[in-house]
Amino acid sequence: MNGKFEAVSYKSQSLINEIAALNPENPFYTNQYFNYRLARGFTPWIFMYECYTQSKIYCPAFMKTGHLRCSLEIPSMPEISTDELFWSELINFCRKKGVSDLSVNSFCSQGGIIPQLNYEINRKPRWEYVLDLTHPDVFIKMRKGHAYSIKRARKAGAEIRRTCDKEAVSAHAQLISTSMQRRQNRGENVTTSVSIKDFLQLTESGVGEIFQAVLADRIVSSNLILIAETAGYNHTQGTSPEGMDCGAAHFLIHEIACILRQEGKKFLNLGGTDDPNQESGLVKFKTGFGIRTKRIELETAQSKPSNVAYSKLLRFFNSVK
Repeated sequence: MNGKFEAVSYKSQSLINEIAALNPENPFYTNQYFNYRLARGFTPWIFMYECYTQSKIYCPAFMKTGHLRCSLEIPSMPEISTDELFWSELINFCRKKGVSDLSVNSFCSQGGIIPQLNYEINRKPRWEYVLDLTHPDVFIKMRKGHAYSIKRARKAGAEIRRTCDKEAVSAHAQLISTSMQRRQNRGENVTTSVSIKDFLQLTESGVGEIFQAVLADRIVSSNLILIAETAGYNHTQGTSPEGMDCGAAHFLIHEIACILRQEGKKFLNLGGTDDPNQESGLVKFKTGFGIRTKRIELETAQSKPSNVAYSKLLRFFNSVK
C-alpha cells in the first residue's frame, strides 16, 4: 500500500502531548515514559505514518548506541496492517541509522500482527489481559477461588498502600526476586536477579506507582502500575510466601482496580504472558477476576537490520557528515 512515513527525533513537547491525547489508555505513549527512557540514556524517536485507510499513526521508539551496537526498541507497536509501507520504511530507517538490533514489542498494544521482518532472529506470540473498569459490575462472575482469596486476605488484616518511595521500590524488587525463585524451583527458565534501578526510574519519572498489600508492618505483595490518562498497566508484581498463603495477590489486584475506577480510569491491563496454556496458573490468575477481562492476542519480534561492523561504520560516517 502507499503511505507517507516520517521519523522525527524527540524535540517537540506539543507533539508528545498530542500523541498521549490520542492514546489515553497507553502509558508507553506518555510524556512521563519518554522522560523515563531519556533518564536511561535512550534517544526517543517518533514514527509518523499516514495512509488512505486510517488516520495518522504515531509510534514512539527508543534508540541506544553503544561502542559496537545500536539498538532500537518499539515498546508498544501500533495497530497497523502487515501490508502497509510502514514496515519497510521502518527497516529502511534502521539501515540508514546503523541500527544493529531492532525489537518490536506489543506492551499495551490493541492487537495486530507483525509482518516478517528482514533478518528476523526471533518471534513469539504473547497475550495480555485487560479488565474493563467501566462495567457496573467489574468483577461479575469472578472465579470462586479468587473471591475466597480476597476475603481471606481481608480477614487476615491486609491493607493497601500506595507510594513511590525508595523503600517501597526496594521491597517490590525483593518480592519479584522471591516470586522468580519460586518459578525457578518449579523448573521454569527464569532469572532471579532483579535490579532496583529500573523500578526507581519508573517511579521517579512519574510513569509508575507502587501498590502494596501490607499485613501489620510486613509487605506481602507488590505491584508496579504504569499510569496513563484512562488506564493502568500492571508492569511487574511479586508476592511473598506469607502473601501467597493469605491471598494477598488477588486482594491487591482487586483493590487496585477499585482505586483506579474511582479515579476515572476505564481499564486495568493485568499484564501479559507468553504461555499459550490456558490452564496455567498465571493465566488462570489473570482471567479469574471475571468475564469483563478481555484476552488480546499479540506478538513480539526481533531482527538485525545491519551487521555489527556495518552498523558501526555507518554511524561513524553519519557522525562526520
